[in-house]
Amino acid sequence: MVHTIIIPKPAALSRQDISASDSERERLHRQMLSSVSHDLKTPLASIIGALEVLDRMKDKLSDDKKLDLSYIALREAYRLDNYITNILDMAKLENNMVKAKREKAEAGDIIRHCLKKMNNQLRDSKVNLKTSAQIDVLTDPVLLCRAICLVLDNAVHYGGAPPAIDIDYGKDERDSCFIGVRDHGGGIAAARMEIIFSKYTRFGKEDQQNAGTGLGLPIGRAIMNLLGGDITAANHPDGGALFTLRFPLQGF
Repeated sequence: MVHTIIIPKPAALSRQDISASDSERERLHRQMLSSVSHDLKTPLASIIGALEVLDRMKDKLSDDKKLDLSYIALREAYRLDNYITNILDMAKLENNMVKAKREKAEAGDIIRHCLKKMNNQLRDSKVNLKTSAQIDVLTDPVLLCRAICLVLDNAVHYGGAPPAIDIDYGKDERDSCFIGVRDHGGGIAAARMEIIFSKYTRFGKEDQQNAGTGLGLPIGRAIMNLLGGDITAANHPDGGALFTLRFPLQGF
């Protein structure tokens, strides 16, 4: 006996559904272009401005002023490089081009490497790293460090003036490693607790002068997902925002 299996055709989208989908895609496209163009042009304008003053007035400027202008140009160049790196990283993650490797490492060593790597960005910040017993993990140290740096960068932007950052790490009852990064800024509004992990979500000037492309935290969460973990956000009881990176000790 031959059985005939009839596979139903997928329901056709109505014109209204297609129009709504196109409208949402267009809105996201405009949002992306607006955010990216702003955050690429702003540091570039600062770099050009600082270097132009140095070039035109080098014979009239004091050594201290020259150093200040050089620092501004270097700081903004790092900022521009960070934006471009984030855009490229998001494209790679969305196209499944990032593969995690499993290596033995120690959690504290990874965190200290991140702090050293971000020395220039953290030079005006007060960072307090709470020491812990050795925690051996099986993970991708390079990707984990990238995620930590993205959370630290967010803390620098929103951690107050000057930024103050507390870092804690350890094991939890689920046999996972956690890394907590707390800033001392104004915290996160309840309505924005999950929105901050959406692409191109950026706070306006009413929230913070140093608003970014809104890619850092989404990239960080995508990386942690690759490592079998996640990033969560909460407001600390004593003020500021607390971001917790959590991942399994024995790999993903």
